Amino acid sequence: MYEIITVPRLEISLDIEDRYFDTPFVNVSIEDGRKSISAYHDFLCQAFAEGYNIQSLLFSYSDFIDDLLSKIYSHFNLDTYTDIALLAVGGFGRRELFLMSDIDILVVSAEEITDETCKDRIENFISFLWDLKLDLGSAVRSVAQTVENSRLDITVKTNLLETHFIAGSEHIYNELLNALEQDNFWDTRKFLKGKLNEQVARHHSYKDTGYNLEPDIKNNPGCLRDIQVMQWIANFHFKAKTIDDMLNLGFLNRSEFDELVVCRNFLWHIRYALHVATQRHGDRLTLDRQIAVASLLGYGDDGNRPVEKLMRSFYRTVRRIRELNSMALQLETVRITGHLGDDDEPEYLNSYFLRRGPLIDIADPDIFMQDPQKMLEVFYEISKHDNILGLHVNCLRQLREARRRLPIYLFEIPECRATLKKILNERNALNTTLPLMHDHRILSAYMPQWERIEGQSQFDMFHMYSVDEHTIRVLKNICDLNENDNSIFALFKNVYNQIADVEILNVAAFLHDIAKGTGGHHAVEGAKEALYFCQLHGYTQYQTQFISFLVLKHLLMSSTAQRRDINDPNIVNSFAREVEDEDHLNCLYCLTVADITATNDREWTSWKDSIFRQLYFATRQVLRQGFENPRDMSLHVKENQQIALRHLPKNRIKEISALWSGFENTYFIHYSAFEIAWHTRNILEFNNKDKPLILFAQHADIGTEVLIISNNKIFNFASIVLAMAYRKLNVQSAQIMRKNDNFTLCTIKFQTQHGGLYESDRLHLLRNSLYDSLHNQPKYDVLFAHVKSPFKVPTVITFLPTKSAKNTCLEISTLDTHGLLAKIGMVFNRCNCQIVTARITTTGERADDFFSITTDEGLPLSQPLQDKLQKELYKVLELNNT
Repeated sequence: MYEIITVPRLEISLDIEDRYFDTPFVNVSIEDGRKSISAYHDFLCQAFAEGYNIQSLLFSYSDFIDDLLSKIYSHFNLDTYTDIALLAVGGFGRRELFLMSDIDILVVSAEEITDETCKDRIENFISFLWDLKLDLGSAVRSVAQTVENSRLDITVKTNLLETHFIAGSEHIYNELLNALEQDNFWDTRKFLKGKLNEQVARHHSYKDTGYNLEPDIKNNPGCLRDIQVMQWIANFHFKAKTIDDMLNLGFLNRSEFDELVVCRNFLWHIRYALHVATQRHGDRLTLDRQIAVASLLGYGDDGNRPVEKLMRSFYRTVRRIRELNSMALQLETVRITGHLGDDDEPEYLNSYFLRRGPLIDIADPDIFMQDPQKMLEVFYEISKHDNILGLHVNCLRQLREARRRLPIYLFEIPECRATLKKILNERNALNTTLPLMHDHRILSAYMPQWERIEGQSQFDMFHMYSVDEHTIRVLKNICDLNENDNSIFALFKNVYNQIADVEILNVAAFLHDIAKGTGGHHAVEGAKEALYFCQLHGYTQYQTQFISFLVLKHLLMSSTAQRRDINDPNIVNSFAREVEDEDHLNCLYCLTVADITATNDREWTSWKDSIFRQLYFATRQVLRQGFENPRDMSLHVKENQQIALRHLPKNRIKEISALWSGFENTYFIHYSAFEIAWHTRNILEFNNKDKPLILFAQHADIGTEVLIISNNKIFNFASIVLAMAYRKLNVQSAQIMRKNDNFTLCTIKFQTQHGGLYESDRLHLLRNSLYDSLHNQPKYDVLFAHVKSPFKVPTVITFLPTKSAKNTCLEISTLDTHGLLAKIGMVFNRCNCQIVTARITTTGERADDFFSITTDEGLPLSQPLQDKLQKELYKVLELNNT
């Protein structure tokens, strides 16, 4: 028996017809129509809040719209025509009408309408409906045109499977049904193939997962559309008009049918609550809407816990529907075509399992009940065959039953531990086997730690998936990125192929987020879980310590690359000491890249590739030459200067030497020789010392860089980034160097809000904006007129220990809002602080920014000044969370 999914709110059996509606639509006018619709919406919202049966609410609204349309149809005298009819199609046709659903109608005629009066009346009728502010989808066609249109588009054909009569001639309605029935363009096999391909394409568009943090209740894999696909195919071939026929035709047994109804009703509740909460069309359950929906469904109002309960139930529902959809579609396909594919003749893999086309089946229906170890062995068999992609209906049905009857977790069985260990060492397991084990809840049946993270939400805009789905995608990425030809993954491929024991990387990826939601730091707690897991599963001491290290440090490389000045040798040396050797560096790099790319599809950019690449090679160099032989920085300065001179005019060596003498060594360490040459060449040619020099460089696949050279009197970092904020540009990093002759050199790397280069033909406009901003007092007040965010990100300001005697380092974590960097720069100005280095990282709705700063005199901040700066920053940034 399946675990019941319910919503906490009261669900009473009373039909909506038992309630009295006191604002009927009597006088056909726009005003009365809108009033009646609005009143009925309020009526249904109240009935929903009181717990009335969800299906009766859907049917009731459909009946109300039927009555409304019928009266308006008669008002325009369309009922006087005996050769036209008004029909409901699609969701409206099957009477599943949610509050903000599209209302799809078809005006069908015996022949193409030529009577101008009739045309005008239909046009006025439809215009009237639009004036009522209904979300209308309308079509006017003859019977022949409707049939022809259904041939051109399978979606139209599908919509016409679900219709009901509203007004006009029932004879014409029946004529249409007969014409559609007799038309043979869509034979059963063609329709079946079309709907299956349509489902595959829709699933692909949602990354083949129903575990999105902001799911579409209608279209996500495992949601309402998957149930409808099962029904549409059964309707087309077997004339199955209701979901009950899925049971009557034998596509689902009684338990499975009951489960499907429960799952459907649960999604109906969510969709209805979503429409009540938003009062507008749309089926995406965004993070801010989840709070309101959880409250409406009775989960509570206190913090994130109600949302967590709601979404866990949602993800369980998604998984169940996908399993039921898979079983029903397989059985429908066999019933219609006689087979599941061109190659479904049974091929025995061993005495327990056989292959039927791309699916694995079982030889004995009782095998899982008799020997639970086989529940893992079937997946190990899949991992050995890259032509097996899923479970046959016979196998899946028995697996579900056995899984639900397990008296213990599978990890308690030694043979199961040995089998999982073998699976984790199979390359094919990362891309196919482990995702299937997750989809069919075998990982949750295996260990309570996985069951705990199953369906666990992550309350931010950075993560796209639940914790468990994110982990599965990390595993997939380890396999996929090694075969990806995109240049931003070239280093990943190179490093991955240097890893001697990839099993260590696989297990670390499997466990890296296993302790999320347990309290405490999930990396620290996860490292403890990893130790226990590895010892229990018989890994060597070296493997165990290595895996635990990777879980403990899986955020280290990301935080160092994105939130520290990796041009500082001290930062690189500190990171290298934590990594210890090249083997650990290689595994940590691959785990980090796989983790970031699995977090958010848009997160791994050319910019990130460049900074992680820089940290990787800098660290590798430190590890190879040894900590006892640190690189001579003065030698590094001389090398950069010598290379830069090769790209500069030979006749200006004295001018160049004089110019460079005004820079400290840190300038020649931070910038490459080519960047130094670019800066020097332009400074030599720049004569107007009263006006800033502003130049741009385009770095393909990374972003745009601006070089600003200005006298200290007018240089203002806050003004610069404010001008960039106006143009919705995202700053990635900034470096500011002050010369001894009262000039400042600043470079800022940035991207457009879509992550690309700023258009070259618009750079002159940005240059003018920067000039204006530097010469005129900027208006900072516009920064505080931000749109209220549904998220709360606590502001944390931390002064960091540093070995530098010249700078003070601090890190700021806060809610990312428009012009945030300009706000921070404004506070620095007030406190007479100057930015030396800035590293900007935005992850979803959270900004994590690193700054190296000094006083106006170029000194580190005293403790009183640190306290003052911290107080002023909190005062400004806490406004973000109001």
